[in-house]
Formats: sequence, C-alpha cells, structure tokens
Amino acid sequence: MDAVVAQIQDLFEGQIDFDGQHLAEQLYSAILSMSSVVALIVGYMQQDIFLTMWIGVAGTLLAMFLVVPPWPVYNRHPQSWLGSKASLPQGGIIVGGGKGR
Repeated sequence: MDAVVAQIQDLFEGQIDFDGQHLAEQLYSAILSMSSVVALIVGYMQQDIFLTMWIGVAGTLLAMFLVVPPWPVYNRHPQSWLGSKASLPQGGIIVGGGKGR
C-alpha cells in the first residue's frame, strides 16, 4: 500500500531535473514557434483571422500538455542534494578548513 501512495505522491510532486527543465524549455519554444508560423501562413493564405487564432491556440494547448505535467522524461538525471543524509561526508560539514575554534 505504501508503494502505491509513494507513486501517487511522486506523480503530484512534479519533480524534474535541470536537464528536464532545459528539454521542456526547448520543446515549448519549438512548438510555439512552429505553430505560430503555421498559423500565420495558413491564416494569410485562407484570409481567416479566426483560423489563425485557432491554430495558435491548438499549438499553445499542445505545448502545455507536453511541458506542464512532470512527465518521467523530465527526470532522467536527478540530482542528489546536500540535505540528504546519504550524501553528507563522514564527520559532518567542515567550514573554513577547520572544525571549530
């Protein structure tokens, strides 16, 4: 039961790593740019502003669907942080070259 709760908690916490953030940024930039260009070209050819707007909205919704949820592809290289006890050096943290005065 705890494993199921942990999986649900991981799903809603939205953890992504730095490489995942970079991938998400590239993805939304590419999708929005391409959908904008397609919307302008199709809208100009058809002389229809509403078609232009709907293509732009569809591109925005597609980008939101692909980027906003914390998909597992965005957390392939998680970082281990200093706050976890497993990563602390034995003897604690030494500041300034000595253990104290």
